[in-house]
Amino acid sequence: MLLRTLCATILLAAAALAQDAPSAPGAPTTKIQVNFLNPCHPAEPDLEVIGRALAQVKERPSFTPDFEISRGLTILSEAEAQAAGAPPGSGATPSTWVRIRREFPEKAILTDVQYSLSVEAGSTSEVLALHLRDSREVLEILISDSVTGSPAEVVRVNTPPERIRIERFGKASIVLARCGALDQAAYEPIFRMAAGIFEKYRTAMAVRTVVAAELARLPGAGESKTAGANH
Repeated sequence: MLLRTLCATILLAAAALAQDAPSAPGAPTTKIQVNFLNPCHPAEPDLEVIGRALAQVKERPSFTPDFEISRGLTILSEAEAQAAGAPPGSGATPSTWVRIRREFPEKAILTDVQYSLSVEAGSTSEVLALHLRDSREVLEILISDSVTGSPAEVVRVNTPPERIRIERFGKASIVLARCGALDQAAYEPIFRMAAGIFEKYRTAMAVRTVVAAELARLPGAGESKTAGANH
């Protein structure tokens, strides 16, 4: 009995050492896959996915009566403010924002849409988030822009989007973005389609009126008076 116990102990110790020991040269190793996004020049198959996704939501939206509108002021840390475009050393930065959410009928291809506008460090950003219903490929479409200027200016001129992001089920995201002086002429049809969608939703969600009214209700927001004066 003692011999059996001793043999079992030796075998267990050997197994533990084998697990902790470093892999020998040539031994099989665990594969780690890393996906790199190339928003300036996405691959052709990714562009096709973007085009198909936008084509599904390009029609004029038709909402249910349900809606949500929220507004607020958030103090960004210095790191968050720099990520939003504030210069180094600017410290904590206030961010004012407005969000509008609308629902779709049960048989619609979309479940809901959310429009967000935020203002921080002299920059105004818009994001349109479209959530698809029962889709096996695309879960969410995000169309966004960010420019230096007031909210009134951004919504009045229908600022064109500079970034399109597709969130997929069980796969990496796909992004197409404006990239400065790079030649992106081949992507103009996609950017135009995204701009048309953004414009339709701004109109359908009464963005110009709602953003001005909601920002005006924020205490001490200088941008609110500017927005209200332009509408």
